[in-house]
Amino acid sequence: MQIGMHQREQLRTMMIENAAEINRLHRRIHETVKRRSESEKRGLEWQQACNEFHRRYSELWIPGGSDTGFYERILEGDPATIEVALCFLEVRPYFFRSGYHWKTILQKCKRAHMDADQAERFARCWLSMPSGRRLGTRV
Repeated sequence: MQIGMHQREQLRTMMIENAAEINRLHRRIHETVKRRSESEKRGLEWQQACNEFHRRYSELWIPGGSDTGFYERILEGDPATIEVALCFLEVRPYFFRSGYHWKTILQKCKRAHMDADQAERFARCWLSMPSGRRLGTRV
């Protein structure tokens, strides 16, 4: 499955916007935790911030929402899932646990069957990493 450049840019834009929303939700937790013991109302505000963050995280970190089969579909070579995964690697959004997701997606993509365009894009992501990280060591 080849998607158009316009669709790919929309996907990348969505990833950036979703990362901003995750960061906003995460900041809200940190803002409210400082005052949660001041009153019942402040404690409730903090709890609501936590609940909203946890409720929305899986729908935001990857477009279309995360599900238990996401990583497996990468390994199976599902073209649409690989497209999302490659866009994530290319954008490298920054938010709570994004480094963990990036590394996991990278490892799954290393073993996935891809078409020539996808393989070339993955190679660019792989080569953009410091060589020590590609070898599994810290630089």
